[in-house]
Parts: sequence; C-alpha cells; structure tokens
Amino acid sequence: MSEVNDLMAVTDNPLHWSILNNYVRHAILELCGDWRLIVAPDMMVPHPIYRFHEPMGLRLLDGMEAVCAEYASYVARENAVIFHTEGHVAVGDFGFITEFKQHRFWPGKELKTMGDDIDDENATYLTTLTQMMCWLYDDKARLIEERVYRGRDRSVRKCLPEEVVSTKECRDKLMPLLPEVSTPGVRK
Repeated sequence: MSEVNDLMAVTDNPLHWSILNNYVRHAILELCGDWRLIVAPDMMVPHPIYRFHEPMGLRLLDGMEAVCAEYASYVARENAVIFHTEGHVAVGDFGFITEFKQHRFWPGKELKTMGDDIDDENATYLTTLTQMMCWLYDDKARLIEERVYRGRDRSVRKCLPEEVVSTKECRDKLMPLLPEVSTPGVRK
C-alpha cells in the first residue's frame, strides 16, 4: 500500500488524511485478524453496508452483525492475509477509490470447498485478481460503506512453503506500525 502512504505524505486536507490513515489502520487490523478493532465506533458507523460485486453477482452485507460475521469468517477460514500490487488511489470528501491487483493466501481445503480445481488440499494457494474499491466515510473519517468490485481475471496457483505469509508473521511485522485512529483535524 505504498501508494496510500505516498498520498498521505502530500495530503493536507485533515478529512482526507484521516480517511487514508484509518484505511491503513483497517488494512493492518484485517491482515492481523484483529477485526474487532475495525468495527469499533471510532472506525465504523453503527450500521455499515458492504457490497461485494463479484463475477457471480452481488453479495450484500447489511449491518454490523453481517460485517462482523464476514471478518470472523476470514480468521476462521485462515484467509485474512492479503497483499496488493500495482495500486492506485484517490481520496476525496466522500472517501477513497483504489484499484490494485489483490493477492490472497488460501488453504487448499477452502478453495476445494469453493469449487476450485486444486491438487492438494493441504497446500496453501495464492489467488490473484484485479479489484477496485470505493469506500465511503462520514465527516469523522468513520467507514460507512465498502463497495468492492472484483474482476473476472482470477487466477490460482500453489505456493511454495517459503512463499506463504502467515497471520502471525503479519502481526509480528505490522502491529508495531499500526497507526492510531485519526479524527479530522486531530493529527497525532
């Protein structure tokens, strides 16, 4: 997410900076499996909406209970570790828009359950696809809605063991970098 850090470095609008900061915080917490801090009242409105536009259709999460269940499933399914390449981002009073290549680690057993043709349920696989997102925020830089658009270019490949990044590794490397929640006009 270097593109987000680069944009933060030149952003002087307090709301825009807080939105980007809180997105970085959100991403780190998601990768580390600490989703309960994502849905905290200082990060998210009481009734969030998530819209996942996927090749098979729209998947709607309406309200806090549905959003919490989604994040809990990432931890339970061991697929919370994601990284981005080829990223672009723009921020405005509404929130931000970003496009990138998403790479996500998956246990083979999960992909098999989803219908993917894999040869080893005990291996870890990497899925890659193009993704665009538009996230809407309120004037306190709290997340209102995620709109996620996933491309049809999804690929799946088996990882070598040394390629796999675990949630624990993410925690060890990223939690020391976790920014505080930012409210517009209050930079720490």
